[in-house]
Parts: sequence; C-alpha cells; structure tokens
Amino acid sequence: MSDTDQDIYEYKTVSVSPEGIRVKGDDVSDKLAKLVENQSTNLAKSGWRIISIISSMKSEGAVTKLLITFERLKRTQKI
Repeated sequence: MSDTDQDIYEYKTVSVSPEGIRVKGDDVSDKLAKLVENQSTNLAKSGWRIISIISSMKSEGAVTKLLITFERLKRTQKI
C-alpha cells in the first residue's frame, strides 16, 4: 500500500443478551461471555473483529445486554 492509498472500513453492531427469564441476583456473566465468544468467532470467519463492547442494559446492578461493534476492511482506495 502506498502513501496515496486509504483503507475503507465497514462496521456492524450486534446486541447480545442471554435468553430466558432472569431472577434477581442471577449472574449471567458466563452466558454473556459465551455469547460474545460465539458471535466474535462466527464473524471473524468473514473478516470482522471486535472494536467495542458496551453494556446497554443492567438489572439489579448486573449487565444483562451488550452492544458489540465489529469492524472489517472493506477495500483500499486510492486518494
């Protein structure tokens, strides 16, 4: 790539949350970790990589939903 090339990226944001009814005091950390692992492994096969994870919902102080943003190189463009 020369000094006149510019990388163009595309982004994808997904929401992950464990299924089922949650009871007060439930720790869903392991479930969320497995969901993140599955999403990132599946999307990595198509060139996506995680650039951000944000908790988007909490219940009784515990995170119950995450927003994960992925990035991948779309193309290199001459400028």
